[in-house]
Amino acid sequence: MSAILKDVVAVPSSKDNAIGFLTWNSLSSMLITPDELKQKLVDSGLGAGWMPKDIRSPDAFRRATSEKFKREVSPGVYENYMFREVASTSTFVQRNLVCETKDTKGRRLKYVPDVGALVLDRKTETVETSYISSMAQQLVNNAALQFEIYRNNYGSTTLRTLITSVLKSMSPTPVRPSGGVYFIPAQFEGNLDALVQFVSSLEKGEAEKVPVMNTMDMKNMVTRKLLDHLRDTLAACENGIANQLKKNELKAILEDAKAVVTNVKDYEAIVTGDLLEMKTYIALIREKITDALTNMAD
Repeated sequence: MSAILKDVVAVPSSKDNAIGFLTWNSLSSMLITPDELKQKLVDSGLGAGWMPKDIRSPDAFRRATSEKFKREVSPGVYENYMFREVASTSTFVQRNLVCETKDTKGRRLKYVPDVGALVLDRKTETVETSYISSMAQQLVNNAALQFEIYRNNYGSTTLRTLITSVLKSMSPTPVRPSGGVYFIPAQFEGNLDALVQFVSSLEKGEAEKVPVMNTMDMKNMVTRKLLDHLRDTLAACENGIANQLKKNELKAILEDAKAVVTNVKDYEAIVTGDLLEMKTYIALIREKITDALTNMAD
């Protein structure tokens, strides 16, 4: 990243002469209540319209019972504890705590499918617990406590999805092969400022933006990165079709591809050189999208 930024920040005070901005953010594990999240979205200027869907109790329940635990009970012998869903109806969800005993060679010595259980009442959003050992009691009670936390708080995964959605609304172009740093055209500066303020206001969040100056070198750089992005998007469409991905997975790839093609218009004043290659990629992506959607409809 430092190599990319070295020339970009050469004239940081001339923001009015910027063709756009480089931006990146990070978010460590954290929890936040819906009310607090909504307030931070409003305060940042992004607005409450970006609020994620309400937390569903069954989702919080499954998240709370996703942990695994392992302990050594004798030399070379281990107990593995994990939750398994055994029932899901319109009124309740039940997940049992399973205990599997194995040796160091992976041989199963014992399997107990119900050393503990948690049952979620969908209507009352309460959990009933049961267990047959002190270890099972500890794990089941901990899961019940985690459920109370998760049903009242959004986690980092939801926040990262929110941040990515906001970023996608600003015609981003990746500038590093490994991802994480994006170019945003200058017309989205207000939205980007709001996003940076929002992420920075989160307890475990950091975000930055750096102006990209209006020089031929910088325009050439953005043009190269946009071409790379189009090339990668075409490859993703081709691979998704060739690998016969599930319909929902392929649909997500196609939606991203359509957005990339639409976003190119936001780069008309930036791109340099012969645009034939860029137009070729756009045409090929559109062709792949049309073919894939036709096949999905059949």
